[in-house]
Amino acid sequence: AGETEGQGWDYDAWRHICEVLNCVAEFEVGAWPALIDQVAQGEFDTGADGISITDERKEVVDYSDPYMVVEQKFVVQLADDRYTTAQDFIDDPEGIVSTQVGTTNYELAKTLLGGEERIKAFDTFPLAIQALIAGDVDAVIIDDAAGLGYVGENADQLKTIDDGLQSDPLGFIFPKGSELVAPVNLALQQMKDDGTMEELGVKFFGAGFTITYDDIDG
Repeated sequence: AGETEGQGWDYDAWRHICEVLNCVAEFEVGAWPALIDQVAQGEFDTGADGISITDERKEVVDYSDPYMVVEQKFVVQLADDRYTTAQDFIDDPEGIVSTQVGTTNYELAKTLLGGEERIKAFDTFPLAIQALIAGDVDAVIIDDAAGLGYVGENADQLKTIDDGLQSDPLGFIFPKGSELVAPVNLALQQMKDDGTMEELGVKFFGAGFTITYDDIDG
């Protein structure tokens, strides 16, 4: 997508980072999880879009400081009264969950459900959400920030189970040794200090969204 076309938290955040650093953000849409390797190989200067910080990924890319912590949660159909807690879904041997391939959400689903038999993975989260709306699956496992967006767009059809399943710090990724990491970290700290981070959170995730800085190390 061109710079003027992209909409969302990451687009606005990087536009602001580039205002601080006097750079110009050029956006390209990458496929997941190939994006990690593309950044590692230097095809992109950085990668963004709710990328959880994991030790495995740190072996191939450098991370910025974490800019928010998100919880993974289940999203279900609004009219579905089978699941009032996350454990209700986990304990249902017939419950099928959808998620996106190559994500920490997929890995957590495998852990929670004891394997892959009850997982239906899609290339993108919009496809996973559509499968839930269509009734092809019983739940989606997703980061709560993204989940709030999908639920908000489909408030007459979807709801979130409040139980947090796992907390993940998010960061931008860079090729190993990138000189961009330090200045981007300075820009992120400025955005936290001047309230820009909170403004972006409210803009894209709603008034009830708060960035849990207390959970961020460093």
